[in-house]
Amino acid sequence: MKTDRMELRNKLAALKPGLAKREFIAQATHFIFFDNLIATFNDKILITTPFECDVVFSVKGEEFFRLIDGITDDTINIELKDKKIKVRSSSTSSSMATISEDQNNLPELIKKMLENMDEWKILPSDFLNAISLCAFSASNDLSSGVRACISIVGNRCYATDGNRVSRYCMEDNIKEKDFNIFSKEAMELSKFPVVDYCIHDKWVHFKTADGVTFSTSFIKGELPVKKIEEIFSDIEKYPSLELPDNLKVTLDNVTMLASDLTNNSGRATYLHIEDGEIIVKASNDLGWVEKNLRCKYDGEPIDIGINNRFLAQILQKTATLSWFENKLYFSSGNFLHALMQIDSLG
Repeated sequence: MKTDRMELRNKLAALKPGLAKREFIAQATHFIFFDNLIATFNDKILITTPFECDVVFSVKGEEFFRLIDGITDDTINIELKDKKIKVRSSSTSSSMATISEDQNNLPELIKKMLENMDEWKILPSDFLNAISLCAFSASNDLSSGVRACISIVGNRCYATDGNRVSRYCMEDNIKEKDFNIFSKEAMELSKFPVVDYCIHDKWVHFKTADGVTFSTSFIKGELPVKKIEEIFSDIEKYPSLELPDNLKVTLDNVTMLASDLTNNSGRATYLHIEDGEIIVKASNDLGWVEKNLRCKYDGEPIDIGINNRFLAQILQKTATLSWFENKLYFSSGNFLHALMQIDSLG
């Protein structure tokens, strides 16, 4: 079978998030070629992409990708012979082992999952923006359950690790049911221009206009949505200001002299805002540092203690700051974020 080398290379690159780092189930580290598509499946993510192929085989993913990526010719020839996949071009000849038939279990499972991808519904047009903005607020600890997830509830997207919380109001509802997907998988999903979705059993499936599918399992559990909504209920009443563009660079500069937080989630930085100026302060056993920045603010003086890492992350998404008591709020359109001042983090 002759095929365009770059087309195949790009399809394989898109499938790589579905490759497992190690072989905890058979074929988890493999590209699985069917007659009309290629798939990767690692027990948490299934990705498929259309690809016409006259041979059916399963081959080690990273090694096969590097082989195809390293060929410089435009056209390659792929054939299956003696249980080995042969890849040839005008400058390259190669042979790689395929998986044995007694280990070849995933194709049937994938076919069943594909059969259950029916009754597709249209995603809200800003769904990908919602998960991209909220994902960083989820915990990195998978054992924390729903707090390691993005929760989709109607037209709302939520994520919280207990110290901070993000919410995005989408333009339309996810109509079928609410679900929670791990933020790591959500960030991989955000790289795919998906437009449709369907849900079956414990899996939510997404599809692009080109027929690429991205499926991920979801977990049970509920975030305290009512409490989260109460946190944001009066945000428009609170004083606010636009933080200067160079605050992110300043935070990076003071980090070296910022003290570690007791919960090891970052370092402590303090902001004093008064008379059109922000004084950024940090100190530890080695010494202290202050940097002055101009800003548009003429209200009452404000003193803020904040997690340096959390602030640096949110500044990549919005610079509109509001405050009330020990809570800090950041907003941009349909996106809201809240975090506790560091004195309340313990």
